[in-house]
Amino acid sequence: MKPLNLDRLNIRSPYSVWQISAQCYGFKTDYDVLYRLSFTDDATIWEEGAYEFCILNENSRPSPNDPNVKETVLCIIEEFFRLNPDILLYQCETGDNRQALRDRLFIRWFNEYKFRERYFFKVSTIIVEGQTNYAALLVQKSNPHLESIVQDFENFIGFFDAKPH
Repeated sequence: MKPLNLDRLNIRSPYSVWQISAQCYGFKTDYDVLYRLSFTDDATIWEEGAYEFCILNENSRPSPNDPNVKETVLCIIEEFFRLNPDILLYQCETGDNRQALRDRLFIRWFNEYKFRERYFFKVSTIIVEGQTNYAALLVQKSNPHLESIVQDFENFIGFFDAKPH
């Protein structure tokens, strides 16, 4: 993954973004909530060119409905795709059983995103060992492999829907 251009990103981002490590970035809100966003290589479906995108509330502070968080996250995603023609997979964190809420929030953010027409976005529900989880695929529509990427994602999700014999 090519690192994000922080100068370019911080011109558009409401919150100042800094680099934590090679594929990890942070920002702090006006409410002192510290967020960490990471892009982790993910070979679950594709051998290369896919990253799991993760958003973590680092200091576990309550986060009010802050539109600047949405705008900052979307600026980070936009900068990622400006430099990387790759695949993003987003999986909602399940540690506190609030994954359905996170899923709805991310869908709402993306549906309000002014450049959403540039991207293919698909959310799926996965149930593993009784635990409901939500995964999303985010790919630029200009990706020359879009059709096969979507098919691979759907096949992977379908694996969890298949009933064992």
